[in-house]
Formats: sequence, C-alpha cells, structure tokens
Amino acid sequence: MSVRATAGEAYPGVKQCLALFHPVVGIIRGRMDAVTVTSDNGPDLRNLLACEPLREALGRIVVVNNLSSDGSAAIAREGGAVLVERESRGGYGACVNTGVPHTGGEAFVVMNPDILLDDAGAVERLSRHLEDPRVAIVVPALRLPDGRLQDSVRHVPTPFDLLTRRLRGTESGVIREGGEVPWAVAAFYLVRRSAFEAMGGFDERYFLYFEDVDLCERLRRAGWKIRFDPDVVVRHEFAAASRRGLLAPATRHHMRSAAKFFLRFPRYLVSRRTP
Repeated sequence: MSVRATAGEAYPGVKQCLALFHPVVGIIRGRMDAVTVTSDNGPDLRNLLACEPLREALGRIVVVNNLSSDGSAAIAREGGAVLVERESRGGYGACVNTGVPHTGGEAFVVMNPDILLDDAGAVERLSRHLEDPRVAIVVPALRLPDGRLQDSVRHVPTPFDLLTRRLRGTESGVIREGGEVPWAVAAFYLVRRSAFEAMGGFDERYFLYFEDVDLCERLRRAGWKIRFDPDVVVRHEFAAASRRGLLAPATRHHMRSAAKFFLRFPRYLVSRRTP
C-alpha cells in the first residue's frame, strides 16, 4: 500500500486546553501500529522490517518516505509496510505527523528506522504504563551498539548543558531512574493518541532536533506525564549526528532548533529545573 502526502498534511491545530480533559482509558488492547521515517535510511529500514521480534510486537508499520533516493520506497513495499510518500522534504516532526493518521488504535509507536527489538514482549510491557490515563508517552532504555545505555532520558537542558555536553562529551542532566521524566529522545515512543492530537502533534517549525523536547514540555504543561521504564531495553543503532563538527549540517540544525526552543521557553536559559 502506498499513499501520497503533501507537506502540510498533518494534524490541524487543536486548542491545548483540550488536553486538560484526560479520557478514562483502560488497557490498550491489541498490537500497536507504528510510524517510522526514512530520509535515505534504506539499510536501517531493511533491518527494521526484517526484525522478527519487532514485527511480532507491532501491528502495521507505516513508513514515511521523505524523498529518499536510496530505494527506501521499494524496501518498505517489499517489507510489507504501509508506505506514505512525501511530496516535499520535511523535518522529522512533520514526517511523523504525516504518518500518524495512517495508524489506528488508542495508542501508537513512533520509532527511528535504526531501532531493533530482541524481545517481542517489550511493547506489551511498556503499554501497561498507559493504563494510567495521565500518561501520554512511555519510553524504554536504549542500548547502543557498543553495549552502553544511551543518555536518552534527560532533564530539559540549558544552553550551558548543551555546551558542556558538546565540549566534554559528558551526560549532562541524564536520568537513569524510572518514573515520570521531563523528556526523552523520540527514538522509540509509545504515544497516547488523544494526548498527541490535543497538542497538534510535533511542532513542525523544528526541522530536526528539539521537536521531542518541545512536545514533552507542552504535554507536561497541559497536565500529561512522560513515563520512563528502564527495565525495558530496546536496541538503538545510533549515529550521534548532532555531535559532529560545528560546520556539519546536523550540528547547525541542532543549534537552530535549540534557539527556537529557548525563545519559546526562556525559563530554561538559566535553569533546567522543570515547573
């Protein structure tokens, strides 16, 4: 199945005050559909679609093809995914927003194409957290190819944290304990649909990076919770593009997105303490 989507096709604006009325939601039943984005990520996408535990854990996998030129569309079709073709190149958040309407159910998964599962029960264990109707997003721990855990769950950074992280490579603000957290990297999210729609999805003004920080911040301010379960571990075949040289395109995107976030939430210019 292949679907075409225009650049502006996503969620219409929804008043954030709707998020205050949390639905009474019980157990999320059945296998969740998932959305992933490929921007010339063909090899990763092939591995994802061939991962048996992942395919067992999920329902349909919606692949948003962001004008790839590496055969990603053919890989998605051959792998049995639902292919959604972008007609213009978009940022990560915009592409996820394009794919989510093609999923069904009360909750769905957002995942990078470089995600793999070793345990098909991981998604079901994470979904139990959604029995709490206040929880909007649930995330696992992410294991890197070298065996280390990624610093994927953190306090909201200040500019000083970002500078320290780049210059010293330290895990500034990292969180390892489970429970409610300020934000998490959007490499593998279980998302409550009503919460996502109430926020209007990801803010498409972020082309790359900080769209996840922004979404989590808006959700928390509307009364929702972000839940971290470190007992569930997912593999992330991760390349830290934003930590490359200052002239690299990914680094420039990271800096521009950070500036947009701090203009929107200036309290984090001086303190990472969440409200």
